[in-house]
Amino acid sequence: MKQLRQRFPFVEEGLLMSKLIAYCSKEAHSSVEKAAMIAMVKLRILETDSKFRLRGDTLQAAITEDRHLGLIPFYVSATLGTTSVCSFDVLSEIGPVCTENDLWLHVDAAYAGSALICPEFRYLASGIEHAMSFNTNPNKWMLVNFDCSTM
Repeated sequence: MKQLRQRFPFVEEGLLMSKLIAYCSKEAHSSVEKAAMIAMVKLRILETDSKFRLRGDTLQAAITEDRHLGLIPFYVSATLGTTSVCSFDVLSEIGPVCTENDLWLHVDAAYAGSALICPEFRYLASGIEHAMSFNTNPNKWMLVNFDCSTM
């Protein structure tokens, strides 16, 4: 909000909040939708490709459309290893879109992030350098206590 108030000092905070919009794929964890409701921001759930992945062109089209509607895109939640089918959003496409549009990119790797320890799976995180935040839950694959989570 601080950055938005600096960019739009003449607009009331309540009006700014009503224009914020976040993005995720339809395969994202239900916690993303819950977080948007708690934060009282709009969430646009985007379609995936035939491999259940969010792609950069889909995200860019949504951002462009929403800006034309007067909304303020600010956040994207990409998933590396969805709970439903273990699909990996295409970070190498999504990341540059977020950087070009000055959006916060969060990478949710709660389910399959532990696999990224293995060199043979690191290609799945191509584009991770664009992320502003990242989480994984070692308890899911690494045999540690349930309450262990990293962010």
